[in-house]
Amino acid sequence: MKRLLTLAFCMMLVLSPLAARTDIAGFCYHQVEPKASGKFSLSLDKFTEQLEYLHQRKYKSLNSEELLAALASGSAPTENSVVITFDDGYRTVYDYAFPVMKKYGFKGIVCVYPSFIGSKLAMSWQQLSELINAGWSVECHSMGHKNLAEHYENAEFEKKFLNHEIVAARDIIEKQLGNKVKFMVWPYGVYTDRTMQLVRDSGFAGAMTVDGGASYQGLSPYLVKRQVIYSSDDMNKFLIRFGMRALPASQQYPAPGQVVTQLATFSCRLDELADYSPEKYVLNAKTTGKKVTFSFDPQTRMLTATVGSEFKPGNYFIDIYLRDKNTGITAQNGWLFTIAGKSNKTGY
Repeated sequence: MKRLLTLAFCMMLVLSPLAARTDIAGFCYHQVEPKASGKFSLSLDKFTEQLEYLHQRKYKSLNSEELLAALASGSAPTENSVVITFDDGYRTVYDYAFPVMKKYGFKGIVCVYPSFIGSKLAMSWQQLSELINAGWSVECHSMGHKNLAEHYENAEFEKKFLNHEIVAARDIIEKQLGNKVKFMVWPYGVYTDRTMQLVRDSGFAGAMTVDGGASYQGLSPYLVKRQVIYSSDDMNKFLIRFGMRALPASQQYPAPGQVVTQLATFSCRLDELADYSPEKYVLNAKTTGKKVTFSFDPQTRMLTATVGSEFKPGNYFIDIYLRDKNTGITAQNGWLFTIAGKSNKTGY
């Protein structure tokens, strides 16, 4: 009964006039199969149910070009738009997801790494071309799906490694398909300030993360947000992910992708939170695996948080949540940072 009440409440929020959306929910799928076979594989029945839900409520999906236009400052606000992405390039996307997407009139974005394409479990270049002809986009997911935050002692090797994984991979996709790759899509959702700079310098128009929340007009196209969909997600969980709204933020410390040696505090400005009061909103701040205390200054709109203990080297998420007590709607802004550690990789 509790699960049914929660589901009904989530559906009420999504359908409510108060919940009209001009932000852009993003979904990150991997495999779609008749029966889910792993953590990142979704059953065909669940996938169909999710798309049917979006279709019935007149949501439209955006390809890469449309997404870039929607994010641009000064463009007309989008309404009822989503981004449906598929990471890696599994054959099951072509066999099972593609027909369902066509049935409901949706376009997708496939994020591929060339070393996988053409293998037993992957799509072929010809199949990817068919998706492009159907209005889909194909983007770069690195060359070999490696963690691009790894630090190498040999700076020259690291430079060559990142160019191979990002620039050379993009060039292969464009040569094979004749399309223009617009986005870098980070393996494991991991990015750093140096990989982001390389992507900008190399002519990519944007990058996709798995940071929490929804994308919105004026958000940097290099910080597109997506919610990962797991095999264990039932419709209730999907609605929670889908229902998470955008929470515009700026002046983040650490900045998205920043590499720091340690972190005792983090902060950001919640740009649109002009009417904050504890009576209206529930505000929360979290970071991966740590106890956090925080304060918010309504005058400056700055949130400042203190972390209870030191971090070990690795990648971490910061997430800010804001729940409207009147509507029950929750907004989120998440970003990733890295605690540097001594490199154990020479590159040779």
